Amino acid sequence: MVLRAMRLRFPLRNWLDEQVSVEPGLERLALSNMDWKKLKYLIILLRPFAEYTSLIGNTRDATINHTWNVYNALFDHLDMMRDQFCHKSVERTPWISEFIKAVDTGSAKLKEYYSKTGGLMETLYALAAMLDPSQKLGIFGSPEWGRSWSKKYQKEFINYWSANYENLAVTMDDQPRSSTVPRTLNGIFRQHRQSIGPNRVSSAVMNEAENYLRAPVIGEDSEIPVLQLWKRIEPSYPSLALMARDILAVPGMLVFISVTPKRYS
Repeated sequence: MVLRAMRLRFPLRNWLDEQVSVEPGLERLALSNMDWKKLKYLIILLRPFAEYTSLIGNTRDATINHTWNVYNALFDHLDMMRDQFCHKSVERTPWISEFIKAVDTGSAKLKEYYSKTGGLMETLYALAAMLDPSQKLGIFGSPEWGRSWSKKYQKEFINYWSANYENLAVTMDDQPRSSTVPRTLNGIFRQHRQSIGPNRVSSAVMNEAENYLRAPVIGEDSEIPVLQLWKRIEPSYPSLALMARDILAVPGMLVFISVTPKRYS
């Protein structure tokens, strides 16, 4: 609404002038140049909130994986805006203190929401972030996090997978055998020689989570949705794909109405 008012500033003024000629008392509804300048700053201040809300609400792809990304971006934006406001001249813009107070109040409320991503829910958000093949552990690479958080969440990722999904991988031996394959000794042992063998299967499954985290990120420079990325890599990480399917199914919109990264806790 504020953005639309800014776009219609001059038509609104023209319309109000016509109404004032009939009813002079309506002049009190007119906004001063200072009022319009305040609205301009308000639009700049709130734009990221509007953009992220729109993107989260309109996408059909997973969004919980970006929970901490969005909070970090919003905190950075508020920090930047506060710095800019503090450098404004109080004499030329005496109303700037109102915006500084608004930023401080907004930051406090955002920290309150963000704090709810801790506790029992903290692991869920960490797992969701790392299950995004385009970021994995990279989300914890910024200075605000530090290496200790990356190690902590990496360990939790592997432990969670091991406890809940390690034995759910579907291997080739679990698939129904085609009726066209002859059930002969030669056929059985030829298939056995071509497979990686039971011991190596077990080893590969045990290391599936670690292999995923160590592999290069994919899709970081594209707009491919995270669920499509998982369809692409599912054959390489079958049990981890099940974990991704479960955790990434949580809608981001539900997260943001009740939920912040450890940098602000």
